[in-house]
Amino acid sequence: MSKEYSIEKPFEYLTRKENGKKFDDEIVRNWYLARSFVLRKFKDEEVGFTPDSNGHLHVVVVGDSPIMLTVVRQVALTAHFVNFCEGSETEEPRNRTVITLVSKNPNIKAELEKEEYLCNLPKYCKVVDHDVTTENEGFYVDIEIHIVNDYSVDSKENGTICFTERDVDDFCKTATEEVCGVDTRMSVYASRIYDLGVEFHNIPAEDIHSAKRYSLALNVFQHEMLKKSVGNMITEKWETMSLCKIKERISNILCSDCFSLRNECIKRCKEDNSLANKALWEKYNEPISKSEHARWVVEKLIMGYRPLNEKERYYDETLHAQFKNKDKRKKYRDSLKRNDQDPAHIDLCSYRDLRRINPDDMKYDSFLMLAAPKIMDRVKSDEY
Repeated sequence: MSKEYSIEKPFEYLTRKENGKKFDDEIVRNWYLARSFVLRKFKDEEVGFTPDSNGHLHVVVVGDSPIMLTVVRQVALTAHFVNFCEGSETEEPRNRTVITLVSKNPNIKAELEKEEYLCNLPKYCKVVDHDVTTENEGFYVDIEIHIVNDYSVDSKENGTICFTERDVDDFCKTATEEVCGVDTRMSVYASRIYDLGVEFHNIPAEDIHSAKRYSLALNVFQHEMLKKSVGNMITEKWETMSLCKIKERISNILCSDCFSLRNECIKRCKEDNSLANKALWEKYNEPISKSEHARWVVEKLIMGYRPLNEKERYYDETLHAQFKNKDKRKKYRDSLKRNDQDPAHIDLCSYRDLRRINPDDMKYDSFLMLAAPKIMDRVKSDEY
């Protein structure tokens, strides 16, 4: 394996929004353990769906201890699939990932909304509480949470994955130092798309899912950005970076964590298709890009971001109408998303609305999904 790669510990740099204090060591350790546990289990189960399939993943988490709530968090961060349909004014969302939490705690929803667990996600995703109340049913978020008192593990349906306290405890007992950290190589490579110059920024927003549009930028990325030494993600700058800047770096980890899951979906498309893997990523760029936006929305809500409120959206639209000045509008949007105590992001919306509100940002999803197989190949080549 490449000697320049090392296991890093970026989650230690996350702090609480309100007071800037570090999270307890147990919380941070649970983030690492839950991440490794869920990624490994999904890989073992070969979870995946084709873009035209009508199924969904159902994960049952039995127990509400801190580590089990962290497992819920990690499933929500990871389980995003290319067959999700966010719905419209005339069509209900379908094929959401369903997470069922088994808990008798009457205050469990408030517990889930703690910053170390799901934070803002339950405020915007569909939540079914003990079959009594349902919130946010029509929302565009691709995660659905059910809270129940009991669940019979023996009677679980096909397609359901069940995680018990014993499953997680057994995994934690054998946890190595590598499990309690992050191989940041894929995230470092993924972050380099933001270093591309005019080859990327000059791509028009029209025909956004056509791979041909990105051919020059992809060549530069593959033959220049991916050729550079990977190095470490964490540098001395992290000690003085703002919380939102730290979250932006960690976002690359949460994004690249899903590459292999997406690749499993693409492999299923290949069963009846003679196209090579790279060509399949190109062919299905639109559903993969939509899935990436859905994943990103959930990530941002869990990391403490929120959509713009009505007053902020009105002012944003006023800037556009009065000044037609992209720089001024960009500065305003940046000021919202870089507010450590209460970050808000213009792109926290449905994919349909993103096309209207901020179409230029759709390029990042499309390009990143075209670059993903190249990043995975690059990391694989590091190991030989």
